[in-house]
Amino acid sequence: MFKSILKHNKSFSTISIRRAASPTAPDASVKERKRKIKSDLKFKELDNLPKHPLYMPISQALNYLRSFEIGRPSKSTNIICTLFIKGEQGAIPISGTINIPFPPYRKIKPIIFTSNNEVKEVLSKTNLDIMIGGNELVDKFLSQELTPDLFTHAFATPELERHLKTNLGRILGPSGLQPTAKKGTVTDDPNKILQVLNSFQIRQKDSKIDFPIGNCDFNDYQIISNLKSISEYINKIIDDPNVVKKNKLGYCYISTGRTPPLVIDFK
Repeated sequence: MFKSILKHNKSFSTISIRRAASPTAPDASVKERKRKIKSDLKFKELDNLPKHPLYMPISQALNYLRSFEIGRPSKSTNIICTLFIKGEQGAIPISGTINIPFPPYRKIKPIIFTSNNEVKEVLSKTNLDIMIGGNELVDKFLSQELTPDLFTHAFATPELERHLKTNLGRILGPSGLQPTAKKGTVTDDPNKILQVLNSFQIRQKDSKIDFPIGNCDFNDYQIISNLKSISEYINKIIDDPNVVKKNKLGYCYISTGRTPPLVIDFK
């Protein structure tokens, strides 16, 4: 009897249980096509953006922002624009340097390496907080009396370029302050130096560009003039007929960082 039970159990243990086949995963190419269709639809929607509930004329938006900032130092309170951008797959992010007619107040500390007395004279008459000198400044960096973190910009006139590269290349280079002709920071033209100091870098990060258009003590004319310059610059890049992969503009928000973002017309 026990033999028959064992024999039965043995035969039962050898029965194989097959698992049900798992459903096949969707083809990757199908997923990619769906993603592309969805992206293309969103891209086309930018041609006719619906009116945003927070949209208002820029003069009205500026009045709201200034009222929020009452009691704070208006000269040092920046008004910032955030412009959203949607690009086709493979589109090049928007970037560049632009000069605007009324540069906002910024905390900058440039250093000028020069032995050119004419350059020294012109730059010393500006209202900017500029440190100007020659070999004595090089010696102060070597003795660590001066360090790169004290400065936001560095320029040199041509006669000191080689001397700087030899002696301060390892000090200024890693911090991005090494003057070079390619970056426009080696020049004996003081007007070019001032132009760089007054210019702003426009750079798209992910799907937006943030840029200052003035301070709270700027009047409407100054802010609108700055906004117009930036708008013309960005739209010129977008409308370039030689660009294959296009970018399109979304909503443009304006705020001071402490105020609710309001939507304005960027074109």
